[in-house]
Amino acid sequence: MFKYFFSIFLFINLNLISSAFGAELDQLFSSLKNAEKQITAQKYEKKIWNYWLTDGSSETSNQKMKIGIRLIQDGKLNDALILFIKLSKIEPHWAEPINKMATIRYLQKDFSGSIKDINLTLKLEPRHFGAISGLAQINLAIGNYEDALKNIDYVLKIHPFLNIKELKPMILKMLKKLQI
Repeated sequence: MFKYFFSIFLFINLNLISSAFGAELDQLFSSLKNAEKQITAQKYEKKIWNYWLTDGSSETSNQKMKIGIRLIQDGKLNDALILFIKLSKIEPHWAEPINKMATIRYLQKDFSGSIKDINLTLKLEPRHFGAISGLAQINLAIGNYEDALKNIDYVLKIHPFLNIKELKPMILKMLKKLQI
């Protein structure tokens, strides 16, 4: 009987902790969206990335995330991809391993695979400005300039100080040339 009540107590407390982190993340996004200066936005962006990178259900999963990032930095993309695929299966509700898969596939020029992973990332975290920026870069690379522009406009509503906004004038210029 004690074991049963302890399990319920643990489940309720874990849900409360998860809810508190969700509320904190919501607040960070609100602060990011309403930031008036780039330096302030960068502070919120860093906190959001920290949340995304450490949102595994265990310290083991969080360590695997760090290892995978190190593999990417060392240029071991295939090893990193395998690690993140496994991690995404262990942690199906964690968006960041899937986003890392999208990043690796982008670096490997597998744009369709990257887009598939970005869509999965955005199902789990629709505000993932990194994934949306990646989608804009893919659309730019494959010549879908109007979609790239839409991606940039959308992501800037979430994070108004992202550097990707610098691509907007170039894309508008390309679109103008195509219309001539």
